[in-house]
This record gives sequence, C-alpha cells and structure tokens, in this order.
Amino acid sequence: MNQTSLFICGLVLAASLIGAASFNDLAERYYASQAKKDAGRCPASVEEDKTIIGHSETVFFGPEKSMVFDAKVDSGAETSSIHALNVTAFSRKIEENGQAKELLFVRFETQDDAGRTRQLERMVSRIDQVRSASGTSTRYFFREMVWIDNTSYEIEINLADRSALSKKMLIGKNLLNQGYLIDTNQAYVITRALSAVEKL
Repeated sequence: MNQTSLFICGLVLAASLIGAASFNDLAERYYASQAKKDAGRCPASVEEDKTIIGHSETVFFGPEKSMVFDAKVDSGAETSSIHALNVTAFSRKIEENGQAKELLFVRFETQDDAGRTRQLERMVSRIDQVRSASGTSTRYFFREMVWIDNTSYEIEINLADRSALSKKMLIGKNLLNQGYLIDTNQAYVITRALSAVEKL
C-alpha cells in the first residue's frame, strides 16, 4: 500500500470518529496541497521571465537613435523589416587583415515617422526568400542596432517596400525571442506613442 492510500485510509478512519463533514474538509485540504505540489511550469502559459510588449511600440533605429519608427510588433514574422525604396545592390572592396575582400552592400532610401528621409548603405548579411501576405519575394538582409525603450539589440533586418502598409517598420520574432511577449490587446506598453508634433 502506497503513502497516498495509507493517508486516505487514515482520513476514512478519522471521518468515522469526527463526522463526515470533517472528512470532506480534510480531503479537500489534502487534494489542494497535492495540486500545489504537482503544479509544474508550463512554458506555453507561464511567462514570468518575459517582458510584455504591445502590438505597436516606438522603436529607434541605428547606434545613435537617428531614426524613429512607430513599429508593428508581429510574432508571425520571423525577421524584422524596414520600409525601403530605390534599393540597389553593389560590391565594395574592403581590406581586412591585409587582404582585400569584395563584399556585397545595399543602398536604399527610407523615411521614419518623424518625416526624416535618409539614404543609407549597409553591408548585406544574406539574401533570402521571404513569404508575406503579398506573396514571396527576394529580400536583402543586414544587421542593425534597434532600440526599444533604453535597451538596444543588434538584429537582422530585411528591406521591403512598405508604402501600402500603415507601419514603416515591423518587429519580428528575431527581436521578440530576446525576452518579449506580445499583448495583442494593448499598444505602447513599454514605450510612448509619438506625438503629432514629433511626427512633423
């Protein structure tokens, strides 16, 4: 006879001595204590170590926070993305450790939510196919520093024409996996929305 069976036999014996109502009370206390003891961590539902983030957040782009975006946060996107027009790939010779290397770069134009238009050049980290609501397209990827609140992350970002979309930047799983969980019912949980003046 195992420990649980012995305990229940003891409860039955106690119930015969102190009454059925007291037995029910004892049984409830026992099973409640067992439930607490057996409760394990469920990764899908228990996320105490995650920071809650809204479906939209204000993010800064670049090491010096030179651009600001009202970004869409999307757990369905593998990689973060930024609006880009006039995308041109070109090669550039770089000298590294006394050896000349030819690397692929990309030049593009983008505009942030403060109305600043910039032409940027970045070294291409990879070229890949990306599937989206509008179909599959070939995208250039590069690495860049992105800031949420006062925390920076160096992540891979792909270039896409987001002219028809409401948000010029999208934050995907490659940033969310660094400790965030989306609350789809809220926006600007850890940042503040840009004011109309800031968008001028």
